[in-house]
Amino acid sequence: MTNKPFDAEAHVDAMAAAVGLAIDPAHRPGVIRYVRFLESVHGRLADFPLAEALTPAPDFEP
Repeated sequence: MTNKPFDAEAHVDAMAAAVGLAIDPAHRPGVIRYVRFLESVHGRLADFPLAEALTPAPDFEP
Protein backbone atom coordinates (compact mmCIF):
# COMPACT_ATOMS: atom_id res chain seq x y z
CA MET A 1 0.00 0.00 0.00
CA THR A 2 1.39 3.40 -0.92
CA ASN A 3 0.51 6.58 0.91
CA LYS A 4 -0.47 9.49 -1.25
CA PRO A 5 0.58 12.93 -0.04
CA PHE A 6 -2.06 14.68 2.04
CA ASP A 7 -4.14 17.04 -0.10
CA ALA A 8 -5.45 19.67 2.29
CA GLU A 9 -7.50 21.45 -0.37
CA ALA A 10 -9.31 18.28 -1.41
CA HIS A 11 -9.84 17.35 2.25
CA VAL A 12 -11.35 20.75 3.08
CA ASP A 13 -13.65 20.55 0.05
CA ALA A 14 -14.76 16.99 0.85
CA MET A 15 -15.38 17.64 4.54
CA ALA A 16 -17.23 20.89 3.88
CA ALA A 17 -19.47 19.10 1.38
CA ALA A 18 -20.00 16.18 3.76
CA VAL A 19 -21.37 18.41 6.52
CA GLY A 20 -23.04 20.98 4.26
CA LEU A 21 -20.68 23.80 5.24
CA ALA A 22 -20.18 26.74 2.90
CA ILE A 23 -16.70 28.21 3.31
CA ASP A 24 -16.42 31.84 2.31
CA PRO A 25 -13.82 32.09 -0.47
CA ALA A 26 -12.01 34.78 1.54
CA HIS A 27 -11.62 32.33 4.45
CA ARG A 28 -10.70 29.23 2.42
CA PRO A 29 -6.92 29.88 2.34
CA GLY A 30 -6.86 30.21 6.14
CA VAL A 31 -8.91 27.04 6.60
CA ILE A 32 -6.57 25.13 4.28
CA ARG A 33 -3.51 26.53 6.07
CA TYR A 34 -4.92 25.38 9.45
CA VAL A 35 -5.78 21.89 8.11
CA ARG A 36 -2.20 21.58 6.80
CA PHE A 37 -0.93 22.55 10.26
CA LEU A 38 -3.17 19.95 11.93
CA GLU A 39 -1.94 17.27 9.52
CA SER A 40 1.67 18.21 10.29
CA VAL A 41 1.23 17.61 14.04
CA HIS A 42 -1.06 14.59 13.70
CA GLY A 43 1.74 12.03 13.76
CA ARG A 44 3.25 13.42 16.94
CA LEU A 45 -0.12 13.50 18.66
CA ALA A 46 -1.29 10.09 17.43
CA ASP A 47 1.99 8.44 18.46
CA PHE A 48 2.20 10.08 21.89
CA PRO A 49 2.38 7.30 24.47
CA LEU A 50 -0.31 7.33 27.13
CA ALA A 51 -0.20 5.48 30.42
CA GLU A 52 -2.33 2.34 30.49
CA ALA A 53 -4.16 3.72 33.53
CA LEU A 54 -5.62 6.57 31.46
CA THR A 55 -9.05 6.01 29.97
CA PRO A 56 -11.18 8.30 27.84
CA ALA A 57 -14.05 10.10 29.50
CA PRO A 58 -17.38 8.43 28.68
CA ASP A 59 -19.38 11.71 28.73
CA PHE A 60 -18.52 15.31 28.12
CA GLU A 61 -20.76 17.80 29.88
CA PRO A 62 -20.50 21.59 30.05
